[in-house]
Amino acid sequence: MHFRESVALAVHALKVGRLRTALTMLGIVVSVSVVTLVAGLSGGLNDTYRVTIDVLARSVMVTPSAPSTLGGNGPRSLTNSDVEALRRDSSPSVVADIVPLVTIPTMMRRGTSTYRATIVGASSGYLQLNHSMIAGTMFTDEQYRDNSRVVLLGPALVQSLFGGDAAAALGGTVQAGRFTFQVIGLLGPDGAGDDTALMPVTTARAFLFGGMRTVQAVGVVAANVDAVGPAIAEINRILDKQHFVKSPVQRDYTVTSAESVLSIAHQLLAVLFWFTVAVTGIALFVGGLGLANIMLITVTERTCEIGVRRAVGARRGAILRQFLVESVIIAGFGGLVGVALGIGLALAGQRILPALVPLYGPPHLSMEAALLAFGLSLLIGLVAGGYPALRAARLQPWDALRS
Repeated sequence: MHFRESVALAVHALKVGRLRTALTMLGIVVSVSVVTLVAGLSGGLNDTYRVTIDVLARSVMVTPSAPSTLGGNGPRSLTNSDVEALRRDSSPSVVADIVPLVTIPTMMRRGTSTYRATIVGASSGYLQLNHSMIAGTMFTDEQYRDNSRVVLLGPALVQSLFGGDAAAALGGTVQAGRFTFQVIGLLGPDGAGDDTALMPVTTARAFLFGGMRTVQAVGVVAANVDAVGPAIAEINRILDKQHFVKSPVQRDYTVTSAESVLSIAHQLLAVLFWFTVAVTGIALFVGGLGLANIMLITVTERTCEIGVRRAVGARRGAILRQFLVESVIIAGFGGLVGVALGIGLALAGQRILPALVPLYGPPHLSMEAALLAFGLSLLIGLVAGGYPALRAARLQPWDALRS
């Protein structure tokens, strides 16, 4: 019964001071909405980059190089036989795919529109090394074997040759050199290779590279992150045999992985996490400070009311409950509105951010984050209202009535 009475008195007080209540709630609404939105943004960024990091972590690149000491092999290109040896002799439990790579800058045309593209010839496993695909299909093994004139275009080529119309690009045709290629897929943005035109390495060699039998690099996809080290050992063992290398310093190739990039990426994600915690903490502190200030003013202005209640027999616990309930109601209602606003902004971000900042990733909506934000708003109400409520409860009736 005492609790119901405290709630009724708190609600009545809030109705009387509507403007002040609204202003107090506004601070909580802004704080909680910032918490919800920042949690969604950081979650989206984490999801996007963790997928990217996982792809990078599994990627190993083999490129030709000169030996680091005299007496070794001279500079030597990687060949089809090297690719076949890697495919034949590597363990499937360690190596998931072998991707031969050739590249050449070429002017691509469609009607009167031209764009200087980077032609990449590869196998279908290329998507595991680098780009993602946003529409269409990857070329098949049959198209790879038959030198089919098919191509996948990066965002910059779609924009320049098709005016950004993805529907027109998919299924359309483009020219490179004297030959026409059909567009079967569209690559996603990656910030570096948006001018890529991807086709089977067999096609690139037959029509643009003059039938060459060498490759500029070989991409190796490890079976998982933990298999990167064993995969590098496998590559060295197989290519040492292929190239008659007797000592590591005589190697005419280089094997590199993304370990340093991964270390930096993990550090950046850690910085992002603590930045999110800091922003959240500051937002909640500001909201709590505003609520505590308003509650102190409220106690001061309602000193006479407190004195009357104490004079007619209200205990200190009843006064304490009244102001705590009032503070929690303000914070709780503000928290609900703030969570709704934060979710609304995150939903808007899911539509807007992929178009404006494709690499950022859409905000991630989490029920746990929403419940946490609302719970924190109630905690703010309890903490921020604690001192003002205690101060009100400690007032003596005669002091309160005299003021």
